[in-house]
Amino acid sequence: MAMKITTASLSDLEEALACLATAFARDPITGYLLMPGPGYPERVTQFFSLLMRARIALRMPVLVGRETTGIVGAAMGYATTRPEWPADLAEEWDRFENATPGMTDRMAVYDAIAAEFKPAAPHYYLGVIGVDPKWHGRGFGAQLLSAFCEVSAADRLSDGVYLETAQATNVGFYERGGFVETGRGNLGGATLWCMYLSHRR
Repeated sequence: MAMKITTASLSDLEEALACLATAFARDPITGYLLMPGPGYPERVTQFFSLLMRARIALRMPVLVGRETTGIVGAAMGYATTRPEWPADLAEEWDRFENATPGMTDRMAVYDAIAAEFKPAAPHYYLGVIGVDPKWHGRGFGAQLLSAFCEVSAADRLSDGVYLETAQATNVGFYERGGFVETGRGNLGGATLWCMYLSHRR
């Protein structure tokens, strides 16, 4: 079953955020960074809201997948460069991070693992990909992954696509998409796998 995949706009924000918040409700990475407990669903939604709004503002790759009922999945990240965030969004991120106890230190751990195992060659970064769980098993995740990789492959400056996952079940999914592990690290009590797809120019 195919879904319609398009570049996201701000008008997609609310629907896409509802989808991502559901998809990542039990994800080890968001759990590690944002700490489950009171207010956790709101933190997850705000986290993805900031990421999506910043990437749309910077014209970075943000894709949404639609079925007849609406948005069922999304994928977003960076192209080969990571421009500075707009000042208002950067300030909002700082307030969010400061309001989440320990998040700054946990982000530093996460970033250090990612920096160690990401490739040196220019590449796209797939920071977020998720499908509403009630739509799992229909191939929508694979379609979103393929669409994001195609955007990267169309950019002659990009050597490939890099990502991380802390879901053991996702490793095989990415391997089937052509990704290989570049390294792994410890994220709290979870393993963080770093993976790369080369376009083999």
